[in-house]
Amino acid sequence: MYVRRAHDAAVRQVVAQAGAGASGMVVLVGGSSSGKTRACWEAVRELPAGWRLWHPLDPTPAKALAGALAEGVAPRTAIWLNELQRYVGESAGEEAERVAAGLRALLQDPERGPVLILATVWPEYWTAMADRPSLGADRYPQARELLAGRAVHVPSSFDEAVSDDMRAVGAHDPRLAEAMERAADGQITQYLAGAPALADRYRTAPPGAAALVRAAMDLSRLGGVPRIPQDFLEAAADGYLSDSAYEALGEDWFEQALAYVATPFRGVRGMLSPVRARPGASDGTARFLLADYLDQTGRQERRYTAPPASFWQAARRHLVDPQALTSLARAAQARWRDQDAALFYQQVLDSGDTRSALSLAWLWQERARPEEATRVRRQAALAGHVEALEEHLRELVDAADLAGAEQVLREAANKGMPAARLILARALAEDGQLDEAARWYDEVARCGDAEVLHAYASDLRSSGDLDRARRILQAASDGKAARELAFLAAESGTAAEAEKAAMEAFACGETRPLQLLAQKAAAEARPADGVRYYRHAVAVLERRRRLRSPRSGLIDLLARLQGLTDLISPSRLPMPAGETWALRELVALLDEIEGEQAGDSELRSAADSGNRWALEMLIRRLHKRGAGSDGEALVREKAAEGELWALWTLAHRAHHDATADRAQAQALLKNTAAAGIAQAYAAMVEDAESAGLTEEADQWALRAAAGAYTQPLWNLIREREKTGSFDTAERLAWQAAASLGTSVVRQLAERRSDEVALPLLWRAYEAGMPWAPGMLAMRLEAAGEHTQAESLARIAADTGDREPLEVLAGKRACDDPDGNWRVLLANGLTAQGTTAPPW
Repeated sequence: MYVRRAHDAAVRQVVAQAGAGASGMVVLVGGSSSGKTRACWEAVRELPAGWRLWHPLDPTPAKALAGALAEGVAPRTAIWLNELQRYVGESAGEEAERVAAGLRALLQDPERGPVLILATVWPEYWTAMADRPSLGADRYPQARELLAGRAVHVPSSFDEAVSDDMRAVGAHDPRLAEAMERAADGQITQYLAGAPALADRYRTAPPGAAALVRAAMDLSRLGGVPRIPQDFLEAAADGYLSDSAYEALGEDWFEQALAYVATPFRGVRGMLSPVRARPGASDGTARFLLADYLDQTGRQERRYTAPPASFWQAARRHLVDPQALTSLARAAQARWRDQDAALFYQQVLDSGDTRSALSLAWLWQERARPEEATRVRRQAALAGHVEALEEHLRELVDAADLAGAEQVLREAANKGMPAARLILARALAEDGQLDEAARWYDEVARCGDAEVLHAYASDLRSSGDLDRARRILQAASDGKAARELAFLAAESGTAAEAEKAAMEAFACGETRPLQLLAQKAAAEARPADGVRYYRHAVAVLERRRRLRSPRSGLIDLLARLQGLTDLISPSRLPMPAGETWALRELVALLDEIEGEQAGDSELRSAADSGNRWALEMLIRRLHKRGAGSDGEALVREKAAEGELWALWTLAHRAHHDATADRAQAQALLKNTAAAGIAQAYAAMVEDAESAGLTEEADQWALRAAAGAYTQPLWNLIREREKTGSFDTAERLAWQAAASLGTSVVRQLAERRSDEVALPLLWRAYEAGMPWAPGMLAMRLEAAGEHTQAESLARIAADTGDREPLEVLAGKRACDDPDGNWRVLLANGLTAQGTTAPPW
């Protein structure tokens, strides 16, 4: 039997829309054994007959999904992406962005739907994929667009709101009744999943078995390796044992420890359960899967602990997957174990994978070893890394080594590197060696590399060879090529050719050629053509808009409204979503050629399909013409149909209208919140706080934050701090952290002065929040607590935050008679956390 909770309604809404024909995606974000998978399963069972459920796995999750997206996913397919980071996050490797882009295209194409994407992920992985980085490159732009507005947070515990339902079900389900009685802190699903039994077995494990589990925990959390090789476990384990524990081990300790961790216990699988290899897929190495709950336990328990030297050595010896090795290199570098990082990066580069080559070159450059950095760039360049080739050529040219630059270019070109061939061809042409240049240009034309083909086509256009430029762009056959072909057709083709090329570019997502074509038609007094182009664009863009997530509910309507005049005032009310250049310019063109009301029908059509901008613009036009009552009626009509923008408009106005019936206004607000509009929660927070109902205000704010609308939560926290209620502000931040992650607590600590922040930071440190040691170190250093600051900065480095110790080392190197801090800056740390010798 299943007890529904608040997140189930959100999941079922997306599933119901898919069943009705609209593709959709929902991501359940929650900790291990919180009930994410069960919620997906219960929801997907409600799909109509004819749907199939697919879980991409082999040869890897990301490759399986990428292949299917390229070949075509059948309509009425529910795609289950368990552990989403394996498909569009770091664990997916080079496939991540391709998969994310493919999923976006799948969701936006009505011809390929309906499809339903159900994903589950832990909060820390969600944050890494969904939050834009404040520093450094954005590694997941496609994933970020895919995931925007898709999250449904699954709390780790059951709250009082569902306790009656649980008791009713528990009366008929002995296991649930037992879980309700024994589970700590409302963690019912964890208890039912056997988490306490696993935890007990891990806590009481013999030293050898515990060492295997900890090595597996570190490999999973730092390398993203789900299937742990047995050889790695045996080689890494001794570093997790004290000298006395290691001396006490018997000759067959490893076999005994492996049997212990693999043995099922109290009805659940072992801590490390054997993975059954598929026929023909095994390399002869036994592998083990770390229990999900222990995986999450390790991420918390070992968060402040760096692995021993045996871990890094075993990983280099027994792992071959470039993605896992790259992840370990980054993990070592983040912990200032730069020598280990360099060894991993080099191993990856030697395998032919060049993605992290420049990171390795940077490490050598930082060590003042330019010759090694040059060697790495050259190796990467000859293996096909375009940026490394450009950097290496620039380096050689700056050194006036033109012969060396030509040698590298020819070697890379002879190995088949398209970019090298193009650069070589350009250089030969400039040098007057036209026959040889032509030979290399012919090779470029056959290369199949879209970026290189674009560059070659640009050269041809500049030289006036438009026919050959067209052929090269046709060979590139991507959206960018379609756009350039459209521009070429507009410049030198017939009107029919220009229109055909613009339409083809628009189908590839390149809108500019069609927009320019429509503007040109209007300017040349061909309004019928302009209207036809704009209507085509509107139809496509509106179809894409309708396929986006309907669950967002975030409408920027926070101005205090009193009446329809306020509603239509552009200075008071920002435009809701839905405006496009095509719809805007179509309406303006129709008004110009057919009269000022001609655009109303286009706006009404878009409004009827859920376009909020079109609805607002139509209401404004009616008001401007003196038909305000018609506009008011239109708002009420759309609200009655369940249109979110109109529903919230009525609720917001009633909330701020002193003459409105308060009970009716409150009921309207609750209905609006139930429809998924997060701002309704904000109004409820405001009402509860004004009435002195602190706990109720907190709950509404937390519900809004769970729906990805955090402003009410922050407003409450700020107000509490302004009035000196630091304890209540802090309590609210910790409540949010329980389900939304630690960012709320971190932002609260960042805004506080040192004296007020330190107790909060110590509590965050004790709770295992990974950013806490580094922030504490910086605050303590500023307060003059230098010894304690250094200790915490070293813990931060072990956690993966190298900056605090680097900052301290930089400050102290100025007054460093023994040179220890300068050596630390030059060489980093050993696996044991001591200053590394020169390497």
